[in-house]
Amino acid sequence: MKHIAIVLAALVLLGCEATPVQNAGEIRTNTKLNAGIQLPIDVSVAYYVDKSKPESKINFYGSLEEATDLVTKDIFSTSEPLTSTSDFDYLIQLGAVSDWDFMWGGYDSDLKITIKNRQGETLFSREVVSKASGAGGFYDLNAVYNAFAKSIKENLIEFLNTNGSNLVVPASQHVEAFSIKDFFENVTPEASGTGFYIDNEGTIVTAAHVVAECIFVEVNHKGQTFTADVAKSSNLLDLAVLTTDYSNPESISIDKSVEPSLGKQMFATGFPLSNLLSDYPSMTLGNVTSQGGLKGAKGSFQFSAPIQPGNSGGAVVDFKGHLLGVVSGTLNQSMMLSESGTTSQNVNFAIDTSLLTKFLDNGGFNYSAQENAPDFEAASKAAVEYTNQVLCYQ
Repeated sequence: MKHIAIVLAALVLLGCEATPVQNAGEIRTNTKLNAGIQLPIDVSVAYYVDKSKPESKINFYGSLEEATDLVTKDIFSTSEPLTSTSDFDYLIQLGAVSDWDFMWGGYDSDLKITIKNRQGETLFSREVVSKASGAGGFYDLNAVYNAFAKSIKENLIEFLNTNGSNLVVPASQHVEAFSIKDFFENVTPEASGTGFYIDNEGTIVTAAHVVAECIFVEVNHKGQTFTADVAKSSNLLDLAVLTTDYSNPESISIDKSVEPSLGKQMFATGFPLSNLLSDYPSMTLGNVTSQGGLKGAKGSFQFSAPIQPGNSGGAVVDFKGHLLGVVSGTLNQSMMLSESGTTSQNVNFAIDTSLLTKFLDNGGFNYSAQENAPDFEAASKAAVEYTNQVLCYQ
């Protein structure tokens, strides 16, 4: 009987899950907006939600991002999540870690919100406790979302009441160029991949998924780090072009006539498992094993040189030093085991050069074919010079 009562109580709690707020205007706050301030404010904001969390804490960054998006779009004329290409008047930085309140139920979240201008100056900073005491119990994330939305709106109203008359900045006072990295302290890259120079002016090709969710990107080349801008990207093709201020002496040879023919010997140079292995590039050897990608997809091919996380975006090169393709990924072993009951080794994929050159031509990027390398040793030595590590900060 006792067990039945517990089950029934759990079902009641699940049935009482909070309803997520749909409109920021419906959120009631203790602080009221000063008379004379009209919404939305005609400025652009970007927002960044910290995804890290201390040990033994919970980070509901997904709920925090959704709540921030809802509220900021109601208050400001332009609002977007921070990316490497964001241009904004003000940056809103948020972070929250949460604990379950065993006494009263619901989550207590320590929420921090900081607002900076384009010069990187902090205009507003608050740390508050956001309480989500919904009746839905341990899994009531809607209550967490609603609590975040209310806390964010409350703090933004306080910010506007203090700074509202000074928010609109004349265009003549805008800082035309700024580094997003300057808005953050003690940041470390969350992910990394590989790229390679296609000219001698710091232009790099990598895989789009390497830089897809980065707030800013850096390139590490032979111990030196350079800021990189995403000049062109295609998630469909999984290709991206980065630009840097570094004038590198060596670049890869890209020849449209060179094809990844079946059985051709090749090598891949990159930075696999950078958190465990050396920051110096590594090289693996193999062959082109199929002229089609996954399920025979055109524009990609299969190769056998072993790769690991961190190799994505690296060059697949033949023994004469010519680019065959760009590393895009490997066959998921868990999926293989689930689908077929077995695993396979070294089934890896690359976007071939013909597709890459069309992507580069459409973007107006320069590249050139070079003379054949005299031997494999010369080709691999050159690869070390044009290969670099791509660092993604999230």
